[in-house]
Amino acid sequence: MAPAGFGKTVALRDFIETTRLDAVRYDVNREDRTLLAFVRGLSAALEPLAPSAKAAFPAMQQRVMAAADPLHELGDWFAEHLKRVVGTIVVDDFHYAATDPAAVALLTRLIDESGDRIRWIVATRSDAGLPIASWLGYGRMDVPIGEDDLRFSAEEALVAADDAQATLDASEVEQLRELTSGWPVALAIALRTRLHAADLRSATRGTREMVYRYLAEQVFAGLTYAQQRFLLDTCVFSGFDPAIAEALGGTPELLADLRRSVAFLTMNSAAGYRYHDLFRDFLESELRRCGAAQWYDAHAAGGALLENAGDAAGALSLYAKAGANDGILRLVESAGFQLFERGRTEVLEAALDRLSESVRRENASVLGVRAVLEAGRGHFEVAERGFVAAIERAAEPALRIALVHRYAIELVRHDRDCVALLEPYANDENVPPALRVPILGTLATAYVRARRIGDAVTTVERALSRSETFSDDVRARLYQQAGYVHQSAGSRERARTYAERAVELALARGLFEVAARAYTVLYVLLHDETDDPIALLAILDRLDECARKGASRQVRVFGLLAAYDIEVERGDDVALERLDRALDEGRGAPPTARGDALLPAQALRAAWEGNFRRAYDLLAGSGDQLGSAERRALRAAEIALYAFAAGLSGEGEAAKSEALAALERCEGASRRGARSQLLLALAELARGRAGAAHRHLSEAERTLTPAMRRLKALANAVRALYRVELDQAEPATAAAALERLRAEHVGGLARLIAAIPFGRGEQQFGPGLLTPAEREILQHLVTGASTKDIAARTARSPQTVDTHIRSICRKLNCSGRREAVAVAIGERWLG
Repeated sequence: MAPAGFGKTVALRDFIETTRLDAVRYDVNREDRTLLAFVRGLSAALEPLAPSAKAAFPAMQQRVMAAADPLHELGDWFAEHLKRVVGTIVVDDFHYAATDPAAVALLTRLIDESGDRIRWIVATRSDAGLPIASWLGYGRMDVPIGEDDLRFSAEEALVAADDAQATLDASEVEQLRELTSGWPVALAIALRTRLHAADLRSATRGTREMVYRYLAEQVFAGLTYAQQRFLLDTCVFSGFDPAIAEALGGTPELLADLRRSVAFLTMNSAAGYRYHDLFRDFLESELRRCGAAQWYDAHAAGGALLENAGDAAGALSLYAKAGANDGILRLVESAGFQLFERGRTEVLEAALDRLSESVRRENASVLGVRAVLEAGRGHFEVAERGFVAAIERAAEPALRIALVHRYAIELVRHDRDCVALLEPYANDENVPPALRVPILGTLATAYVRARRIGDAVTTVERALSRSETFSDDVRARLYQQAGYVHQSAGSRERARTYAERAVELALARGLFEVAARAYTVLYVLLHDETDDPIALLAILDRLDECARKGASRQVRVFGLLAAYDIEVERGDDVALERLDRALDEGRGAPPTARGDALLPAQALRAAWEGNFRRAYDLLAGSGDQLGSAERRALRAAEIALYAFAAGLSGEGEAAKSEALAALERCEGASRRGARSQLLLALAELARGRAGAAHRHLSEAERTLTPAMRRLKALANAVRALYRVELDQAEPATAAAALERLRAEHVGGLARLIAAIPFGRGEQQFGPGLLTPAEREILQHLVTGASTKDIAARTARSPQTVDTHIRSICRKLNCSGRREAVAVAIGERWLG
């Protein structure tokens, strides 16, 4: 940590070389001043350790632009890519990125979260807001190396004089060192220019910047005109390769002379040339002093060289800096969308801002690129107007089709219809396959939304039949779309095959959001087939990892909701506490995911607490949005159970009738059908109609198969309750059946059943209906422990402990914890 010119970069280089440290290094450029530019550079530098980050960055930045808290999303994204990384990461010149406080916060989080696996070395001009004191206090870092450590000592100054072949005696070298205060860069220039102390003395009365400028002027004035011209022409680049150097007159001999005489032109790690930051600043100021025309010409010429070399982003940046509108417009028209897809949004934004208002308003390509940028920021209404205007003004058919497809993708993302928009192009045989096939894939998913399943299948198969010659990126997306379409059509094996192909290709290409979406297809298929929640959670773990790597909050929320649904059914309070924090009550959840998973899970949790009216209110009317008869039957059965348990007889009757009507429309036996019948049996028991309960229970038992282990455990529990109601079994039988439910990972339903106010009340079942966690907490209550004491002893939150205590009191029909303790002691339940 030291000001410019103290040799931080040299010290880092020498340290890495002499210790043979195996490290990846990110040399932050002056152009990396924004958060996204810093993230792009860091993810590229980390490729040897975390190659998936570089591959995922372009798609990630499109989504993070619209995030409510982009810093949090970026932190999660990097954490996922770095979670298995072990090694050393060097960040040099971090002060450039540190102009954005968000970049400082991001690097701080990465260091804090990975410090047990990754060693970080950071070089910067100031502490830049980094929590150095805290890191030192907790022993996380060594004492920083500062400017006092990096100043030249008398001995080092003499060595430097020998290296520079300076014909100065030792006393003259010492005077120069004292005048420069051992500032390495200033002393090095003074030695190379054979400057005498008397000449430097007047300059050192000014600021450090004035000292450097004086010295740099001495270096520059001693060069030939050709060397000066080369320096001014190349200072527009953050770095340049030998080809660019040659194009601007940089012969090998000229470069060799410059490196000997200037000393501040070095070879960087990418086998290119780079000026020392202070010297580049000096050269740019000299270029400005030459006049506006020469400033423009140097940047325009540099942009043309980069454009011809295929570096569209670098060229566009130089054109924007010079205000070269012809170059800007040419690149936006030819490469604007590709630059957006490669994650160069900040370059595009800067370039578009330099164009005139009339061009921004009338040029189709400019309108289209601005529209995708606005869509990426989450400003859909603004983007929509831009897309419509761009499509209207697009004279070239290929541009119009590309704009139509991008607009359609945004419509699909916002759950809007795009069938009429895409159909004319999908059905036009004159549209080139490279444009038509992606449109067919998007149209197929739009048909699913419109519930035109037959058209969706036909359309996606047309796309697949033309896809063999396409890139893996295109085919991965198309396979994911095909899996989704065939899942919706009920073609389970084809859906699985396409989804698995999509995952394989997407992971190989770093298309993590595509892989995550394909995993949603595999999850839905497995959910309909299996009775194994652990297998479902395993696939959700893979889905979550891909969603994090792809920074896809929407898909991640889908996975969190699905896991939430499973954990509620399992009754796992610890997992639910974690999911509650991660889910944030389903913020940003797709409407379908909320209806399928979140609402019924929240209703079940409310029922645990005996709040059946809230459970009913959460689900009332929600079955209308469900597609299949099976889903409608299950939802209506849930509503009927909660209604009857809440004493809402009329509402319960209506829901029961709806469930029975939906069951009649179901084709064949299924897990959802059997579960619906079991819930209806519980609903009838809740209102004291054992005969009706027996009919539903028998119907369910008739359809159960050996593979439906958890449903069989639920059926056994309902049968036990039914027999207890008829005095054909002891209450302990029901308690044992509920324990069996918990053993089969259906503890949430066991808690629901324990909370239902059956005709004789719950007290008849005694302590057998308490969960193991509740029995443990009751044991602590008997010893006189408080809520906080129990929370500390059991590693639970106080809120969770209070929830268990309320459940204990309800099950034991007690007015409070004291009465529950008295009952437990009086009945000698706890030994």
